[in-house]
Amino acid sequence: MKKKILIIDDDNDLQEIFPLMFQHKDYELKSLFDVEHIDQVIKDYLPDLILLDIWIGKIDGRVVCNYLKSHAETVDIPILLISAVEIDIDDVHCQPDAIMQKPFEMEELISTMDELLSE
Repeated sequence: MKKKILIIDDDNDLQEIFPLMFQHKDYELKSLFDVEHIDQVIKDYLPDLILLDIWIGKIDGRVVCNYLKSHAETVDIPILLISAVEIDIDDVHCQPDAIMQKPFEMEELISTMDELLSE
């Protein structure tokens, strides 16, 4: 069964690259450029993992992460927080399951995702 990955990132280039990066994996991808309808999308899509950018337009992904981790319906969905700015885990102020710095190596991203999906 395909693992469902929800990608929340406003970077058009990454949204185009992710399907190419994961074409050899058994992942089903859904992309969001904003968080406007995130509750409904998660309810309908039921992702196994969320790739969440730290900045989605003017929205702080850490706030979104805290929101998702504070609700029973989404608390158990692993969140991989991705960031183009250097961040320290102690400065994140949310509880993602992993953090990855952009630009990242494809193998490292896939390895981290596989690890989170196997937990």
